Amino acid sequence: MPTHCIDFNRLEVYEAGALLVTLLAYPGESRHDDERRSRVHASLCACTLRALYKTDLDWASSLQLVKPTYAFQTERDYQRGLSQLKRRLRDRMIAARIAYPFLKEAENGEVPKLPSSVKRLSINAMSELVLKDAGYSEPENVETRIWRPSRPVIHLASAVHGYLHLGAENEALGLGPLISRRDVIEYLIRTAEYCERLVASSRHLRVNADKLIKLRLT
Repeated sequence: MPTHCIDFNRLEVYEAGALLVTLLAYPGESRHDDERRSRVHASLCACTLRALYKTDLDWASSLQLVKPTYAFQTERDYQRGLSQLKRRLRDRMIAARIAYPFLKEAENGEVPKLPSSVKRLSINAMSELVLKDAGYSEPENVETRIWRPSRPVIHLASAVHGYLHLGAENEALGLGPLISRRDVIEYLIRTAEYCERLVASSRHLRVNADKLIKLRLT
């Protein structure tokens, strides 16, 4: 998998944040995925710019460098581009819940306390635990439709899930700080890199660390 280097000298903060969210939602490798990521990234940037315009009067009235592909998207354009985003991000957060005990085991050397219904730590058992939130009746569907597509970004999903679990307030689309705050973006990238090492050292998660989408600060 490629390594994505985040350079704030080349990217606006919202562009970097939108890249993280786009990769999280669309981690596929095909050319079609590349084209879809490009559309979603532009829509996220356009949506963020509109939110900044409405909420930050100083920013809105000062000189800005903005790419036309963001500035001239209509609300209908970016809503269409983001139509599947919420569902995909929901799936990634469910996948992060599945991965959590495996990563804690890799970190601490022992499995954390699990609900009494989980008799043995496995992907199938954790998939059964999240059935209600996933909206499925069989754990095999969770594994096929949520867990497997999430594996290339499970380290990033775990970082985002951990950040949200800390009680961070969300904004429009539930993504505000993840896109607009440099300190949050840097935190997520560093945490994802740490989770990447946990994935590589996990004895039971069985995710190929070489297949993870890597994120680095430059």
